[in-house]
Amino acid sequence: MPQGKNHSRRRFLGGLLATAGAGGLAHAQGFGMGMPGPAQNRVVYQLNRPDPDYIQEILHSAAVVLQHYSNDVDIVIDCFGPGIWLLVRKEKNRYHYKPFIHEQVSSLAMYGVVFNACGQTMKTVRLEKTDLVREARPVFSGAVDLIELQKKGYAYIAW
Repeated sequence: MPQGKNHSRRRFLGGLLATAGAGGLAHAQGFGMGMPGPAQNRVVYQLNRPDPDYIQEILHSAAVVLQHYSNDVDIVIDCFGPGIWLLVRKEKNRYHYKPFIHEQVSSLAMYGVVFNACGQTMKTVRLEKTDLVREARPVFSGAVDLIELQKKGYAYIAW
């Protein structure tokens, strides 16, 4: 793997850790993610492809949004269609994602990012809830979830 990619990945994780530290401080001071009630900002990402580069772009964007809004943001990443594989455990996954992608999912989930798994896609590809990573939250339908979240004021980002 080229040195540039490793360096970029380390910087991303470092940025997530820095964001977490700032969020912890904000929480302790009563600002940002520790505030009662919904965040001032809300965004939902559509993730519907299994391509690792595509997935990393969305995960990176979510981290940038977290940092920009000092964690005062609710982020949902809706995974459906072929994108469901991001949320499938290694043993059942037909794609062999590098550990870095799974580390990003875990890190973002620690900062409150929600990863929704489309129940309709799960039925189609015969996945059970136990086949999903612990960060995944099954929903009835990714498309329906996108509609409902937009009704609640979430900005919709399609890649």
